Amino acid sequence: MNTEPEQIELEEADVETVAHWLANGEALLVDVRETSEFEQEHIPGAMLVPLSMLDADTFPRITIKKLVLHCAIGKRSAAAAKQLIKAGHKPPINMAGGLKAWTEAGLETEIFDLPPALPEQKPVVVSDCIKPSDIPPGTVLLDEFIKPLALTQEELSTDIGLPLSHVAAIVDGERAIDADTAFRLARYFSTSEEFWLHLQMAYDLEQAKRRSGDEITRTITPRKYKGSTTALSIAL
Repeated sequence: MNTEPEQIELEEADVETVAHWLANGEALLVDVRETSEFEQEHIPGAMLVPLSMLDADTFPRITIKKLVLHCAIGKRSAAAAKQLIKAGHKPPINMAGGLKAWTEAGLETEIFDLPPALPEQKPVVVSDCIKPSDIPPGTVLLDEFIKPLALTQEELSTDIGLPLSHVAAIVDGERAIDADTAFRLARYFSTSEEFWLHLQMAYDLEQAKRRSGDEITRTITPRKYKGSTTALSIAL
């Protein structure tokens, strides 16, 4: 069944061409596979933005370099490219054949000496619009990363350069994930920084809604319903 609403013609480049661009600093390479795939093997210098968390509206506007997307064989990266094009981005380039073609060509990859890939689990879904969530980010950190990778909080705190008390407070839901911590976790677990910040924002929204949502709804009137025509008169 064809679920694609419209045909979008994509520019593609073979792996040798992409390797040449990267060597000359002419391209930014984005890997749209999932975190566990990236952890097993990836192209040096590639930035991880899983397709499952790609937000085309907030994705950075890349203009000074060629934006090249890749996945395992080129299918998911093609889907990601179409999302970006539909959102008004400069058309990215799809790397033909993906990582499979790259390795078959004998080009360099990085392989992490990590525990086996995370077991099958329900993905943490971050929608295009951040919706309130009652799941603390620390719970996601513990259940989706620390436990499956058999890490201790002590090991994590040492590896990402934060005090154990800092990590423990996040896991216990007593401390928020700020931008600095998001960068550290993203680097360590090969995710995007936005993944962690979205989790925190969704949780904060839910807490604010519970604390004062009813009062705000009752006491604040949306601007568009106040009936003022002053701004329109000035504009005219």
